[in-house]
Amino acid sequence: MKRRIAATAAAALLLLALPTTAGAAPDEEPLTRYVKDTSGAYGYGTEPVYTYPGSGEQVAIPTTLTPENRRFSSAWVGTIGNLNFGKPADAADFDARYATVLDDFASWNMNAVIFQVRPLLDAYYPSALNPWSEFLTGTQGADPGYDPLQRMVEATHARGMEFHAWLNPYRVTNAKMTSPGILAALGLTADEVKALSIPQYIAALNDAGILADDNFAVQHPDWVLSFEEKLFLDPGQPEVPAYVAATVAEITENYDVDAIHFDDYFYPYRITVDGQNVFFGAQGEDRATFEEFGLTAGYPDTVAGIEAWRRDNITGLITLVGDAIDAGNAARGTAVQLGISPFGIWEHKALDPAGSHTPTSSSQTYSQAIFADTRGWVQDELIDYIVPQIYWSFDQAAAPYGELAQWWSDVAAGSRTQVYVGHALYKHVNNGGWEQAWMNPEEVPNQIRYNQKLDGIEGSVLFSYNDMKPSDLAALPADQQPKHEAKNTAIELLEGEAFAHPTLVPAKPWLSDGQVAAPAAPEIVDGELRWQAGDAQEARQYAIYRGTGDPAQIVATPGALVDTVWAGGAASLRFPLPADDAPAAARAATETWVVTALDAAAVESGPVAVAVDEPVDPTDPGTPTDPTGPTDPGSPSNPGAAGEDGVTAPGSGATRGERGDLATTGGDAPIVALLLGGLLLAAGAVTTVVAARRRRTR
Repeated sequence: MKRRIAATAAAALLLLALPTTAGAAPDEEPLTRYVKDTSGAYGYGTEPVYTYPGSGEQVAIPTTLTPENRRFSSAWVGTIGNLNFGKPADAADFDARYATVLDDFASWNMNAVIFQVRPLLDAYYPSALNPWSEFLTGTQGADPGYDPLQRMVEATHARGMEFHAWLNPYRVTNAKMTSPGILAALGLTADEVKALSIPQYIAALNDAGILADDNFAVQHPDWVLSFEEKLFLDPGQPEVPAYVAATVAEITENYDVDAIHFDDYFYPYRITVDGQNVFFGAQGEDRATFEEFGLTAGYPDTVAGIEAWRRDNITGLITLVGDAIDAGNAARGTAVQLGISPFGIWEHKALDPAGSHTPTSSSQTYSQAIFADTRGWVQDELIDYIVPQIYWSFDQAAAPYGELAQWWSDVAAGSRTQVYVGHALYKHVNNGGWEQAWMNPEEVPNQIRYNQKLDGIEGSVLFSYNDMKPSDLAALPADQQPKHEAKNTAIELLEGEAFAHPTLVPAKPWLSDGQVAAPAAPEIVDGELRWQAGDAQEARQYAIYRGTGDPAQIVATPGALVDTVWAGGAASLRFPLPADDAPAAARAATETWVVTALDAAAVESGPVAVAVDEPVDPTDPGTPTDPTGPTDPGSPSNPGAAGEDGVTAPGSGATRGERGDLATTGGDAPIVALLLGGLLLAAGAVTTVVAARRRRTR
């Protein structure tokens, strides 16, 4: 979302002049609860919806959504349990399935794919560190005979989209040990399985072919913990984050991915058993690890001390992974991002003054469970973007959307970490039968409209891919049709507004050298827009605009972006014009075609217009267009020297700014060396690194 300082100030003045419960601006409407009336029909009622209970501030939704040329637009494609992507029969079937994904993303004008390439300690790519995923072939460790990740990266880029490789860092198993499938595979009863130690259980899973021989947990069963009958790697073992970082380095070294993406699974969530909350650690699950590494590092043997140690273990992982990505970017001249999509609540204000107005009965990530200091990661700029999963409606008292969106906007103030919101499109079907707000097809569209009022929210991600596709109402039982109809209508509204136009991903100038050469000699020939690369190695993709005015005005006009073309290292490029634009000379009198180049950090060159009757000089390519506004070079978040317009200059000391030609795959640093180096670093206790951490220069 673009910065809207002036608009926000104007809205604030309007709110000062009117009572907050009825103070929507002229271009906004106050939100009321969505309810079911006595006739069974759903609609907006009269009860106001407040940003949070007791706030006295009624939520106001803009009546329109302003189109933007910069906005992150994506959805999650989960592979755990083949959630969003079925088990392919062969390479051709894989390609066909993934082509369908890309077709759907393209129809939504999305600009990035977030695909789960490591749902467990496994891989959708040939790996020296992780076995092949069972969700590819049905058996963990079985080689499918092709490289899915390579095929996906190439196909995604060919469609002009970024590829974000989604990994789960710790998860060993997803099925409970007493689930029927596990018991049948092991030939044991539930009581017999529960009597096994963790190493014995892992050995049994290995013998049954559920965990492959080269699974990290099989090789190191003493570094595995159990909670809710599921296994995960022990975050407190120093070798564990080193292994995860080496896994990330293996991907970024061998594949031209645009980002590494983690989700919300770190330490386990709390669970409910017989109506009572149960927290990880209550039974001493990681006590031995704390005594070995936490106490010896000086953490007090108290609840607060153990929680601080767990948080630092997770922050240590994020730091180590970020360092691995930075090292790869510096070595290969790439601009790989690090993004995380955590649970939407950091902490409650009743427990920490910096927290959100959410009740302590709700879950949170900072304390008691998960132990992810997501607010700290943003403030210390350890990550490039964050996608808080704000999976609740405006009227959900346990986690009101309006309060949490505003809270994340405030957290991002002064940080270069970009915020994209995760929206729960799935809840129309999952919750629509009992939560009236999710019978409202305008819930997610309203959330996205609301976001445009907030500074620093720059995109949306939908959970999940399956829910982007309309349901066949006729094939459903009558009692299921209303909630599926709500989802279908929501899809129509989103495709017609928030996802109606192509957009560019937000620029990340700290990952760029700031100097992007403009394309050259654009012309229209035989119904095609053709141009030459200004710097074929530097350009990642090209943006095609059309409009009236001079080139800079056209690029700045909301909705002027027509499409993007992936560069692919080509010196000469072309873009087929839509059929109604083939007779270009007829339109040239009123509209102009403009081309810009973008580097891997989405920093944009000056615009170059197509010459029709007389040459059109390109904007000076030495002054790149930066619609997101680079970090102030004098601020603490960017201590290095800076070039013009505040964009970090080459050699300034910003790790991700020291970049040369863009590479596709391969590199100089072998994975084994990276793994050994990570292990040696971790051996000194990752918590020591965390305690001494400072604001990163990434």
